[in-house]
Parts: sequence; structure tokens; C-alpha cells
Amino acid sequence: MRIGLDLRGMTFESALGLGAEADRLGLWAVLVDGTDALVLAASLAATTEQIHLAVVVDVDTEHPFTLGEEIVVLDHLSSRRVLVATSGSSDRVALLRRLLGGEVVDGATLTPPPAQSVVPLWAQAELRVRILSGDLAADRSSIDAERDAGTTHLFITWPGPLEVAARQLATRAAVADFPQLVADLADRLGA
Repeated sequence: MRIGLDLRGMTFESALGLGAEADRLGLWAVLVDGTDALVLAASLAATTEQIHLAVVVDVDTEHPFTLGEEIVVLDHLSSRRVLVATSGSSDRVALLRRLLGGEVVDGATLTPPPAQSVVPLWAQAELRVRILSGDLAADRSSIDAERDAGTTHLFITWPGPLEVAARQLATRAAVADFPQLVADLADRLGA
């Protein structure tokens, strides 16, 4: 299972700072939404190197061609790190999927095409999000339950230092038998 950080509802500046820290710590992705989601994701793309950028878009508020163009620009800017979660009507989501897949739609195509051969596109309802408490024992159990249930991607909200979440929770998500002793020692050493 991969662990991402849920940045929705944060100020632009806070999200930029936490996104950069999540990138430095090796988390898999960050999740953004709202009216400035694509602008925030573009800023994160320019200031991070590895973290994936999951962007929630509403296909009913902006035309799928326009969204497609913005997603393609972000995909190139981020060097193929874009993930898209959609909300809105299924017809418009299907249109966006076709456009991002390189199809000609109504005589038009996205040029250039996305940098990725396939831009991951999920329904917003498919996103797994968990608000964690900061109680490591309880949060470890939550992560273990998600992992054991077959969850492949999980976005978390974490109230404590992000380093602790990266060492104590992301490692459990990746490897079921990750030695807890190693994570605890890393926390004590402040590494």
C-alpha cells in the first residue's frame, strides 16, 4: 500500500510547505482540491522531485477539453507525476478519459499529449482517505487494517510531525513485517 498526504483544506502556503516536506521524506503522493488545485499542483511540481500530485477535478464546473489541457501541462511540468480524481457526470468523465488517452474527440485532440502513456484517473469516491489521531498505537492499527484489507493507496491527515508518520506509518503500509524496532530507533535518533 502507498501512503499519501491529504493537503485538502489547507492554505496554499501550508500545503506547499507540507508537500515539499512529504517529498523530502519519501511519501508517495499529496492530494489537493479546490478552485486553485491545479495551480497548487503546478507549484508543487516545480518545487518537488518525486512525490506524485493527486488533483481532484470537477468535470461539471470546467469543460473536459480545458481540464484536459491543464492536466497535460501539469503532467509535463511534473515529469509524469500527475494522478487525477474526478467528480461530476459520468459522460464528462468519460470524455476527459478519452482526451487524456489521446483519442480524437469532436475533431480535436490534446496537443501535446500527456507525458504519461496513461494518466491515472479515478473517481473521487474511489479515494481512500483516513484522518489519523496522532496516537501511534491506534494509527498503526488503522494502517495495518487498511493494508490487510487490500487498500492500494491511502491518503492520510496526520496531526503530528510528518517525519514520524513517514517512519512509523508509511513503512508499515509498504511492508507488513517492517521491524518496529527500526522505526522506533530512527525516531529516538532524530534521523
